[in-house]
Amino acid sequence: MAKPLTPITVANLRPGAKPYEISDGGCTNLRVVVFPSRRKSYIVRYRFRGLQRKLTLGPCLIERNGEAEPIEDPKTDTPLSLAAARELCTKALRQAKAGQDPAAVKQKKRAEALAAEADTLQAISGEFLRRRGPELRSFSQRKADLDLICSTVLGRQPVDQIKRGQYTRELDRIADERGPVRADRVLSALGTLLHWHAGRSDFVSPLGRSSRRTSIKERARKRVLNDNELRQLWLAAEKDKTPFGPYLRFLLLTATRRNEAAGLQRSELTDEGKTWLIPGARYKTKLDTLIPLSGAAQKIIAAQPQLCSFVFSATGEYPLGDFAHRKTAFDRVCGVTDWHIHDLRRSARTLLSRAGISADIAEMCLGHALGGVRGTYDLYQYKDEKRHAFEALAALVERIVHPPEAAVADITLERGKRLRK
Repeated sequence: MAKPLTPITVANLRPGAKPYEISDGGCTNLRVVVFPSRRKSYIVRYRFRGLQRKLTLGPCLIERNGEAEPIEDPKTDTPLSLAAARELCTKALRQAKAGQDPAAVKQKKRAEALAAEADTLQAISGEFLRRRGPELRSFSQRKADLDLICSTVLGRQPVDQIKRGQYTRELDRIADERGPVRADRVLSALGTLLHWHAGRSDFVSPLGRSSRRTSIKERARKRVLNDNELRQLWLAAEKDKTPFGPYLRFLLLTATRRNEAAGLQRSELTDEGKTWLIPGARYKTKLDTLIPLSGAAQKIIAAQPQLCSFVFSATGEYPLGDFAHRKTAFDRVCGVTDWHIHDLRRSARTLLSRAGISADIAEMCLGHALGGVRGTYDLYQYKDEKRHAFEALAALVERIVHPPEAAVADITLERGKRLRK
């Protein structure tokens, strides 16, 4: 009969060329497996319904001089003392005698734990971003919003166990710490995520019609730069030695969005540089969008150094970025306050109407689709009409920046000086 094991005996077991087992005389069916790697583990050998079975309890806790040795692998299960292993062995044998296979029960619990881990809010968020990331217009912002909610205690919970009230409390906390607008962005990202998961499983989102903390309509900006502000901005942009100045002027002349203009590549220019075809992958509507370039816009592109494939680049490798810092520095020079880069798009749309361009053509210049049945059947690109509109926009901007009255005054002043001479 095997002798009862002691902590010292377990610690002194030496590895061999192959794994071997040592029985514990102090607890029937308990054994220590010693591996060539020096790893030691407690197992239980038992019979269940006539079949020989093995249950792995966990790694052995090695104790020397009353102190436990440090664990080499932090990912391993919690080491078991000899006393704890004997207690678990006795419990497993009772379970087998009662008609339950201990190894099968453990395997089932582990499978359930893995399934629960795979369905945590954080895991689902990672899967969503991996699969849908390329389709998102603002991947970095969406990821930041989801990370903000997933970094809380909710991120580690199975998504089907999280209640609506828990989401509400976390969103309230985000609103208190980062503002209601950020909380609403997180709510929007969260709603999209849960809707996506519900479409792939039996999950039902608990959010329902969750109320926003702010009103999109009330938050919508209506800022349009007046003539004096446009003049100040344009003249300061002309003097700007960085790519940011030409970029701002190009943005106004094309009425495009910030990243669409910043990501302009020379390969997107067609018709000898007279037309810009924005690929759907970079456009909000996911549709290829045609922008006929005015002569003024073409001159801005031609003046940019060809550092790389991107027309506007500060590094010679990546498209223009770091807009917040660039705009802060630019604002100190131009003197215009309380404006956003996107306000240039709204200002351009207003100028198109002012230049006498019809509403339909102006909207198409901004890449907006025709509504209703017309949007389904009218597939004409209106290239010539849009080219005329952008030329009219450029001409109006030129008159604003260099008003004819000022030019006449300058000529009169110059003539007066000559007469006095």
